Amino acid sequence: MTRTTMIPGVVDGTITPSVDAEGNVSLHIVVRGAGNRADGSDYIEIVLTGSDARGLLSVPMRGETVPVPCSVGVRLQAGPSFASALQETP
Repeated sequence: MTRTTMIPGVVDGTITPSVDAEGNVSLHIVVRGAGNRADGSDYIEIVLTGSDARGLLSVPMRGETVPVPCSVGVRLQAGPSFASALQETP
């Protein structure tokens, strides 16, 4: 995986995809959570319409980027947060 300059750091987490009855795709991301959603983890949900999800899966040619519309939900836990974890140096 190639890191971009837009992301200041990388943390471990899990991603769980789901599709609802209307074909909308939700990506549930648990940051710093291993396996079961552990206490102290931060949560991010990205919701795409079915057509936007298909657009996301249409990989552009190398070097090209294509923005895909989405809705984003974030729930940060008390204590060390996702933002502070990104600022830590390995």
